Amino acid sequence: MTARKPVQLSYEALHRIRLAAGAWPADLEIYDLGRQISKAIDEYHSWLALRDIKTQKARLKKIHKTASKLTALLRAEEESEGLDWCSQWPKDLPPPSKVAKEIQRMIEESGVLETSPQKIIREIKDADAVSGSALERLVGRKLPEVFENFFRRDVTLYPNGHYVRFALQVIAECEIGKPEPSTIVKALTSARSGRSRRPRGGQK
Repeated sequence: MTARKPVQLSYEALHRIRLAAGAWPADLEIYDLGRQISKAIDEYHSWLALRDIKTQKARLKKIHKTASKLTALLRAEEESEGLDWCSQWPKDLPPPSKVAKEIQRMIEESGVLETSPQKIIREIKDADAVSGSALERLVGRKLPEVFENFFRRDVTLYPNGHYVRFALQVIAECEIGKPEPSTIVKALTSARSGRSRRPRGGQK
């Protein structure tokens, strides 16, 4: 799987985000803000990737099956006295059959093949003490941390408040969607109550 490149926002983009937040602390540089946002967005994409767990499990199942067959084939080749291609294998590496066997062992010991995709996702989320979608996690947990750490001001639940405008601008600059202000308020409320997707009304 190709690693996603970290988000790198331009000075102009960071300046627009700062203006949306309506604040600027004297003890931090604008690129400090960029690094904090980049980390939050990277975690958002990692959380988003949980949707692919089912596909990944199916792929691992195929790899395990192939590794099992490959181990037997390679072992037969290593014991064969015919074409001695195995002699070209680097001496500082384990025999080819053991490499294939190790792949098989690692997949088996992970327990992934015996666990449903739903349980895997649930365990990952429970370990991080967070539920809800990737966007809810971003705007309800991660970006509030960035906002408070960088701008030294409280996160409020006002749809037109500084935090909501800040979050909307970050999302726009990173091109990851077009949520409504109410979506961000609901995610914040859920994060504060600890019950994702069950926001309580009447809070300010």
